[in-house]
Amino acid sequence: MEPVIKSVSELTREISVLFEEEFGMVTVQGEISNFKAHSSGHRYFTLKDDSAQISCTMWRSKLLSWTPTDGMKVVVKGYLSVYPQRGQYQIECESITTLGLGELFQAFEALKRKLSEKGYFEANRKRPIPDLPLKIGVSTSPTGAAVKDIFSTIKRRLPACGIYFRPTLVQGDGSAEDIVSAISELGKLSVDVIIIGRGGGSIEDLWSYNTEIVANAIFNSNIPVVSAVGHETDFTIADFVADVRAATPTAAAELVTPLTSDTLNDFVETSSSQIYKSLRARINSINDLIDNKIKSYSFRRFSDRIKTLGRYIDDMDSDSSKAIETRIALTKQKINSLEAHCNSLNPYSPLSKGFALLESEGMIISNSETLGNFMTVDIIRKTESVRVHVDQILKKKRMIN
Repeated sequence: MEPVIKSVSELTREISVLFEEEFGMVTVQGEISNFKAHSSGHRYFTLKDDSAQISCTMWRSKLLSWTPTDGMKVVVKGYLSVYPQRGQYQIECESITTLGLGELFQAFEALKRKLSEKGYFEANRKRPIPDLPLKIGVSTSPTGAAVKDIFSTIKRRLPACGIYFRPTLVQGDGSAEDIVSAISELGKLSVDVIIIGRGGGSIEDLWSYNTEIVANAIFNSNIPVVSAVGHETDFTIADFVADVRAATPTAAAELVTPLTSDTLNDFVETSSSQIYKSLRARINSINDLIDNKIKSYSFRRFSDRIKTLGRYIDDMDSDSSKAIETRIALTKQKINSLEAHCNSLNPYSPLSKGFALLESEGMIISNSETLGNFMTVDIIRKTESVRVHVDQILKKKRMIN
């Protein structure tokens, strides 16, 4: 028999029915991660332990008198189902009961208390962001939406600003150390401000920004640091230590460019208009002063003096022009004389009188040289030339001087 070919939807429905019949109501203990309360009222999260995780959904029709948060240990009761669009199984929760805080969340709270007592979060130690930074350091993953959002936002708001990008590991082994190195390297470039961050994720994904070494790097940085880790609802130790906390990477790019190119253009235009008005008023005031001076007797005497000097200048100009013309004429005569002399020295000038030049391989043969030194000789006249081979040298009967 040929095998039965099923569609993906048919197979998914069969798996869903199998789950419901086989497991029925389940009770599971674990730690909440990546909790999201959707605007529709439904709640989504991941339930995990050290070795595995499972997606959970609690519909808005199921009442809950408290709000779950990442890191909580809970017991959920519900039914196993399949989410067809993704082909993954999940627990549809009927109830959630708290057991306490997860280990990561406890570690987060412990480090938060420690650093708070050391003054890491004090507002009076935090530095302001420059109004017009021209060098912005960015530490984030080279892939993903965060780096694209930061770059596009900065370039749109302040194109003249230079971005110094340090690709950085943002999760996993060695990521905390890489973040520390990135902050140090960007600080040595003397940037005006540093953005550190990444996109959203679970508390495990963001954990590198909850480490003490990253907190120390931010605290000891000579450059103001903006933390932009995760989504608006995510908070990390880096957010508390940083000079400014941004809700998202895009918000961080906006915070470090408070003055946009449009704002600067408006400022220049407004300032130019004000300067023009001020100069116009000053010029009008000076014109009024000049008009009053012109009407005075002393100025009329001054005007007569200017006219006299003007006539003197005209006379000097006329005399100078004549002297220059005479000088030019004499110079032209000298140039013409030199030109005639040069023409007389031109070895090709006699050609127009019927004489000829003797050349060999492009070099003129002087009168002192014997033609016996050459195998071929070019006889050049004004309108023609001929090449001859030297076979025999004949002594002239009469010397020509």
